[in-house]
Amino acid sequence: MLGRILRISSLLTIALATVLVVWFIDLGLSPWIAIAIGLLLPFAIHALPLGVEFITGALIDRRPIARLNVVDALRLWLVESWRSFVVFNIDQPWRANFAERPPVNDAARPALLLIPGYMCNRASWRHWVLDGLPSDWNIATVSLEPVYAPVEDHADSLHVAIQKLRADSGAERVTLVCHSMGGLVARAYLRAKGHDAVARVITIDTPHHGTVFAHYAHGANSRQMRRACDYMRSLAESEEPVEFICFASQHDNLVVPRDSQVLACAEAIWFEKLGHLAMMASDEVLAKLIDVVARPLEQSASHLRADALQSIADKDAGLSLARQ
Repeated sequence: MLGRILRISSLLTIALATVLVVWFIDLGLSPWIAIAIGLLLPFAIHALPLGVEFITGALIDRRPIARLNVVDALRLWLVESWRSFVVFNIDQPWRANFAERPPVNDAARPALLLIPGYMCNRASWRHWVLDGLPSDWNIATVSLEPVYAPVEDHADSLHVAIQKLRADSGAERVTLVCHSMGGLVARAYLRAKGHDAVARVITIDTPHHGTVFAHYAHGANSRQMRRACDYMRSLAESEEPVEFICFASQHDNLVVPRDSQVLACAEAIWFEKLGHLAMMASDEVLAKLIDVVARPLEQSASHLRADALQSIADKDAGLSLARQ
């Protein structure tokens, strides 16, 4: 559904740009200037609201580390605007059916399921799947439909994708790599289906504590991402049962305040001068992701408590048998 919506939107943008070019030429403007304006229009449609987001984020999040000089701020805005244009006008509308690498049934290989965020489908990961992540990893993607459904409604489709990846790869547990709202979907899955099939969760730009911009988005899922809403409070009431690593940007334009990207129970890895979507195309972020996935799993506090309780139970059982 999302791909169809974005295809229609892209075609309408092209039609609008064409009408403007013709109109400007009729008004006597140079054809070259008119064509340049028409070509810039699709980019401007992304750049202008993103500029508002960056300015708003700078006003709300006034930590010294988040401040940039004019040149860096301009570069940050232009890179994020271009990335937004590519994701919403090229990749997601027209490339959502790209082919993944065939899985290899080898439990020794890392198995990753890539989960997109709000208003995104599997094509938002296309850059990393085809040109970034190691070729000897088993990689799968999933799209979250319906687009505006409550976060917890995606637990079943996520469960299907996880079970398929396990069967195809031979992996007992998989790593979930989640962008933005995808991290909340992963947390909803763990609460609904349990954690036996998940080794660790890596979130990228996830609004774990909500974002002020959720008030201006559409859908039940956007209402769940508002700061201090009932859904955010319900998530905070329970601990995460697996290892979480939170990738966060000091200059994220969509998750504001920026510290909302980090869970208290998780390892936080911060990046600078990267926008919300640019994080998914960054070589620096990709290198760190590969490093994190390749390192040995750490036992979470929940696992340690479970192991301790099991050890006590085993000792008690042994003592009972000894008495008999």
